[in-house]
Amino acid sequence: MVQNLERYSTFAILMHWLMALLIFTMFGLGWYMVELPEKSPKRAWFFALHKSIGLTIALLALIRLGWRLTHKPPALPEIIAYWKRKLANVTHHLLYVLMFVQPASGYISSSFSGYKTKFWGMPLPHWGWEDRVLNELFTDIHVASSIALLCLIILHISGTFYHWYYSQDFVLKRMLPAFDK
Repeated sequence: MVQNLERYSTFAILMHWLMALLIFTMFGLGWYMVELPEKSPKRAWFFALHKSIGLTIALLALIRLGWRLTHKPPALPEIIAYWKRKLANVTHHLLYVLMFVQPASGYISSSFSGYKTKFWGMPLPHWGWEDRVLNELFTDIHVASSIALLCLIILHISGTFYHWYYSQDFVLKRMLPAFDK
């Protein structure tokens, strides 16, 4: 049992939990808004909110990636099996990839929908034209990558629970706010 683990920085912890909250919000919004009636003001409002939060996540992911590239994360303890450390590493890299694929595919899909994208009310460049086929292609990429992201999140959370309940190696404490410094 490892108890004195090197922790993530306060900035990394805040970014992790803020992005987790926003990503879970996006799943809820996405599932809710697609069931709303077409061309309704309520649907348009939720789509605009979804786009703004998604682009916010993309910006935060960019900041987080920059931080990660300039601040080495704490290593997993050597007592954790090599294959588990590799799986965690691959999972984290794929999470980062999907944190960019998701908003990019959504933005590109929107560019081919005929609707302009606003970021918290500020109009953004419209890179496409109304094209149903391209809109559906990028929507399919957006949906497929959301499913992949959800699967990776489930894997990530499962690993957390494994460490917390089964291994009891306190690895989770590295990413929790410090209450007992």
